[in-house]
Amino acid sequence: MRLPCSQGSLILTTVQIVELSVPSVHDIGALVAFGSGVVYITLQSIISYKSCPQWNTYFVCHIRMAISVISCIAFIPSILYAVLSENSFYVSFHQDYTYHVLSAICEWTVAFGFIFFFLTFIRDFQVGIYIF
Repeated sequence: MRLPCSQGSLILTTVQIVELSVPSVHDIGALVAFGSGVVYITLQSIISYKSCPQWNTYFVCHIRMAISVISCIAFIPSILYAVLSENSFYVSFHQDYTYHVLSAICEWTVAFGFIFFFLTFIRDFQVGIYIF
């Protein structure tokens, strides 16, 4: 799951939407990056619940699952609104501009969901210095 997410992110960042020659490549990269990322954090949340008392607390599992659910919920409208907005260039008085803004809000919600999800792993990756 991490490989498609990283490949989609690479496509997403290298092919910007302002390039009119291939806007569909940018959209496919976003779909792959956000779609596989949402699947990854959902599966990781389930794994966190399976290893709960030994490796982390129920509170952390609940936080991870909440972030995962919010990201899943925001991912679906981002696709819907991206399909409904058909223009490549947006001006605030165009009809599709509202759909574009809603799609961008949902995409940024998913992106910040990824960031906050990975911040829940701080305790897991802390290294202590032990003197014997």
